[in-house]
Amino acid sequence: MTSRLLLALALVHATLARVSPNFSDCRGQFYASTPPVGFESLSSSIAPVCQMYETYNNPFFASLYHKGNKSPLYSAYILDTRPGDVTGADQTFRLEPQLVDTRLPKEISLQPATETAIRNLGLSGVPVDLIKLSQAVNSDYTGSGYHKGHLNPNADHPDGPGQKVTYTLTNVAPMYGSLNSGAWRNNEKRVRDIAATCGRMYVITGVVPGNNFISVSGVKRVNIPSHIWSAFCCLNNNNQPMRAEGTLAPNNANTVQAGLSIASLQSQLRSLLGVSVTLFQNNCS
Repeated sequence: MTSRLLLALALVHATLARVSPNFSDCRGQFYASTPPVGFESLSSSIAPVCQMYETYNNPFFASLYHKGNKSPLYSAYILDTRPGDVTGADQTFRLEPQLVDTRLPKEISLQPATETAIRNLGLSGVPVDLIKLSQAVNSDYTGSGYHKGHLNPNADHPDGPGQKVTYTLTNVAPMYGSLNSGAWRNNEKRVRDIAATCGRMYVITGVVPGNNFISVSGVKRVNIPSHIWSAFCCLNNNNQPMRAEGTLAPNNANTVQAGLSIASLQSQLRSLLGVSVTLFQNNCS
């Protein structure tokens, strides 16, 4: 095989990658094509994920996944609702095969399909055990008392694949039900109403890892966040920033701090996370 052909094959593989170094395949999901800075220093087991769905070749959004905590640190996306859209029916949450091995399919898939793909690839080990090493599975949440809290909610997208792709365990974290169904949901609607006045809105929603985990049979599985946070960058029709805000909520209460400046949210996240973070280039200003 010639070196030119090897290079071509390497480029094709890079284009299709889902677990994508530095979000190289989905930088368009971030304002100014610039992912947040600082979160990568929280752990050595972090994976940038460009979220793909079935036969669609374009990434729908991006998530920074913490394999050790079995939950995302944040998801980033372009809020895209349209008049007449409805929230689709709940879906079975899918997995990210490439967190197990980047040679596996790039699209999120149901657990049985992921296990079959692992067997077909000939990986050594029990497929379900290999999956559990890298990510959460649906059974982790069963009987836990926590909601699978969407960081990128399906209601922020048009009905169809844009909503269905949000049903992946790489896009959810354990949330108290009262918050997820109450003040946090109300804030999501508030942000959608603001988005209707923007030419384009970029959103990043994430978590502050906590000290506790969902445990299964005595084994710590999924980290329970201490706080949930979100930030948006609203552009006018000339792609110029016109408004930016942040929201922060403790995960054990049905209350949110909304309308924060990006600088104020970053300052609070620095205190909570122990690292300095930058959410948007120039704070979307």
